[in-house]
Amino acid sequence: MTEPPPGGHAWDRFQAVWHLVAVAAPAITGALVWTDDSLTTRARLLASLLLCLFLLWYWQVGATAVGRRGERRGIVQLAGALVLFAGLVMVTMVGTVLVSVLFLHLFLLLGRWRDRLIVLGILAAVLVAAMFVHFGLSAGTVAAILPTVVVPVLSAGLIGAYISALISQSRARSTLIAELIETRAALARERHAAGITAERERLSAEIHDTLAQGFTSILMLTQSARLALQRDDTPVPDQLDFIERTARENLAEARSLVAALSPPDLSAHSLAEALTRLAERHTRDTGTPVAVEIDEQAGGGGPERDAVFLRAAQEALANVRRHAGASSVRIVLAPGALTVSDDGQGFEPGRGPGGYGLSGLRNRVIALGGTCTVVSAPGAGTTVRVELPLPVDSR
Repeated sequence: MTEPPPGGHAWDRFQAVWHLVAVAAPAITGALVWTDDSLTTRARLLASLLLCLFLLWYWQVGATAVGRRGERRGIVQLAGALVLFAGLVMVTMVGTVLVSVLFLHLFLLLGRWRDRLIVLGILAAVLVAAMFVHFGLSAGTVAAILPTVVVPVLSAGLIGAYISALISQSRARSTLIAELIETRAALARERHAAGITAERERLSAEIHDTLAQGFTSILMLTQSARLALQRDDTPVPDQLDFIERTARENLAEARSLVAALSPPDLSAHSLAEALTRLAERHTRDTGTPVAVEIDEQAGGGGPERDAVFLRAAQEALANVRRHAGASSVRIVLAPGALTVSDDGQGFEPGRGPGGYGLSGLRNRVIALGGTCTVVSAPGAGTTVRVELPLPVDSR
């Protein structure tokens, strides 16, 4: 069910006006009756009684039916009012003042045009009969029917039809507007929920590509240091330095995520420099050499594109560390593309390392309109290639 606009509908706000007209018209008629010298006391008393009944009938039946077109209560109200009106105009033509109330109720209480036409016909017949009763059957009376009955009834009918059509159209538009507002609010809620989901997925990808990989490095270095302690080897201090450095880098990543900034390596360095630093860290931590080749035309892609390329390299190197057992890795950055290849053990497509990393990387790449492909075979190494559309100004 749709809610009304602030302040309510115009046709509802005019309820008090309709009640005022329904009360004022009989009151004015009563005053005219008692100032009409042509009426006898008996006629005045009878007219006053009919006016009181008219008011009482409206108070008991019509007041709650106004505006509810087509309901049985409104039809009963209009039928009773017509009977009382007919009796009043048979007593005095002053009662025609109540025509304004009947015309008003005709369009407020009846919803079908067939019913309205029937009531208009009955009303016209009552007025014509009253004229014959008071003025007799003469040529003058017949001639007066057109300007005093037919024209007013037709004019009131046309005006009422016009106003009724406007109200019906306004009701339909009001319902449509309310539905549109409700739909807009629902879409806003859905967009808000989708935004929350997308942000959660983005943060999940960021955490996986940064903190999770950093913790993996710390774990591997710690295990290596423990083994060195058990063998009383001397490289332990160097390994502790590596652990401390990795922890600091992870801390910087965490602070960057909290501040919703780009990766720390990109905040003060270019993508080429960030890839070089990443390769040096991987070589330092694992002993596997990583060669980096940078095309001179590969820069200037924008922070978002650079972040995706850097995360792709991080994910590829993390998988090399965990699964590949490679002896060398090669990173190539070209305009619109990044390729990371290794000479490790490889895997059979569809049975290789799964998890969140590659799927999250694909989602990030697809969000920018790019593609992410992984080519591998058992014993033939693995190649990860990420391609993103080139900016318009760089084509």
